[in-house]
Amino acid sequence: MLTEKKITRREFIKVAGMAAGAAALAACQPQVVTETVKETVKETIVVQETVIVEGTPQVVEKVVTATPEPVKKIVTPQGRELPEDAAPLEKQVWHGLTAEPKHLDTARDIYNAQFATNYLNEPLLRNDQDYNLVPALAESWKPGEQVLYWEFVIREGAKWSDGQPITADDVVYTYKHLADPALANPWVWYYFDIKGVRKYATGEGTPDDLGVEKVDDRTVRIYGEYGSIPYLPALLSYQATVLAPKHVAEANPEHWADDISTFVASGPYIPEVWEHNKKAVLVVNPMYNGPHKPGIQRVELDMLAGGTGSTLNMWMNKEIDMIEMLAITDMQAVRADPKLNQYLHFFPNFQSDYLAMDTMTAEYPTSNVNFRKALAHAIDRDTMCASVLLGTAQPGYSMLPPGFPAYNPDLKEAQKFDVAMAQDYLNKAMAELGVTDPKAIVVELYSNGREAKLEFVKQQWETNLGITVNFNVLEGGVWGQKRAEHSMMIYKGPYEYDYVDPNNMLTMLWRSVNEKGSPRHAWKNDKFDELVNKAGVEADVEKRMAMYQEAEKILVDEECAAAFLSHNLVFQVWWPYVTGIPANKEGNVVYRYLDISRFQMYLRNDVDEWRAKK
Repeated sequence: MLTEKKITRREFIKVAGMAAGAAALAACQPQVVTETVKETVKETIVVQETVIVEGTPQVVEKVVTATPEPVKKIVTPQGRELPEDAAPLEKQVWHGLTAEPKHLDTARDIYNAQFATNYLNEPLLRNDQDYNLVPALAESWKPGEQVLYWEFVIREGAKWSDGQPITADDVVYTYKHLADPALANPWVWYYFDIKGVRKYATGEGTPDDLGVEKVDDRTVRIYGEYGSIPYLPALLSYQATVLAPKHVAEANPEHWADDISTFVASGPYIPEVWEHNKKAVLVVNPMYNGPHKPGIQRVELDMLAGGTGSTLNMWMNKEIDMIEMLAITDMQAVRADPKLNQYLHFFPNFQSDYLAMDTMTAEYPTSNVNFRKALAHAIDRDTMCASVLLGTAQPGYSMLPPGFPAYNPDLKEAQKFDVAMAQDYLNKAMAELGVTDPKAIVVELYSNGREAKLEFVKQQWETNLGITVNFNVLEGGVWGQKRAEHSMMIYKGPYEYDYVDPNNMLTMLWRSVNEKGSPRHAWKNDKFDELVNKAGVEADVEKRMAMYQEAEKILVDEECAAAFLSHNLVFQVWWPYVTGIPANKEGNVVYRYLDISRFQMYLRNDVDEWRAKK
């Protein structure tokens, strides 16, 4: 039965046109006349087409693949586009550990700022995975004439978390702040190569002596203390070389960062929660427009008191996402488990462990260079690293570790393990000290914790030299105070690099600042000081490195101011849902906590499944 339907004039003309078209095309059959229906069915489209077959119109259906919907981009509030495998922003939540800070003013005191360092504040420059300098708060930098100073241009549009612009005035104020003797910054020595810092910090100068000056609102000029300063950009790339906000801190320099309600940040994150001795929560800083926009949107940090034991169980239970540095026993457990071993990462860190010796107190046997050399040659570092440290370190015979600029492998001979040589040096020392029985020589060895490494050293010295060794374990604060006072005969002094230049591990650590030696060491050598000072102002890289090598030979060989022990390997674990860190030039993916790794990484979209696994 036909149903009548009224059509409009426009519809009539359309149908008539289609019929006329069909007749005109009948001579060139088969031909597609028109596409009449499109219907989306899941991931395919059913298309009905009218074709002319032998003069007769026929409707046929054809299934074609649908054009996929465009993938929805995940863009962070700071404007970073995450890869397609990233979890949604609400699931970009990191679980980690920290310690209770005393305050959040990293510029004034890195040791007590804890989670503020690197997360909340930004240095002028940073390092990438291959130790190359990259822009951070400064968008560009260039040396002045004869490298007497460097100019840094602050990133356009950079703001504090309260919306105030970050300017050159903040940089100038920061150096007055961190060097203020009234604040007693324990970290101020790091900046002594910047003009006027040491004098002001020690009360010998005023803020006007500082070589940090404003050029314009976004440009600041920083001068070296000793002339040319080619390594200044590297020095200012360390995570602690951050600014203090003049508009906030100037009114209350000591307490502006005591609470998150008065604190303002310059870095990728801001603090949302600081529950004392329990937890801290950080979220992305909406004012941050820099190059290191994080993928992780929320950082939840539990505060773990020192001495609470292994964190491996916390990682296994997914309470934390990563262990940045595995303890020896935990590393063994992971390495022995085939399921866990695949998540193990490691890299040779630029850290040197050594036994610093007081060379300046005449009553100490360590004031005798032959005795110091006897101690250095009496330690079997290969056995120590393999059996005591279980492969978490490589034997060390110098301050500069392998791979570090100016590293000199020939210095191994100066402190190699050789019992006969050690005894020869001991005999010379006993004659000079007027001692006939080696047991009468008493060595006081200090540590801020009971370490198997130092127990091994004690045993080596007693067995190979026959001397008496007292191992003294001190509370951390007492140990630190005694180190500053130069009141320990021998102590273990680990030092991890702050920036990749010999000026850091040689000059800053070992150069004398007064007649008592350097800030950490009771040792002084005028030739060493002269060489590192010259190297510090030498623009020619080859000449600089040669000077540093000559200076290190004095430290390690001629003077033997320390017995060098090892260079550590950092072992770490994380679950596969943690991703985004690019491989370094050796092809290894590692989390270097001093560089930009924490901002590169993000959580993969299977994070919930992984966290649910037991």
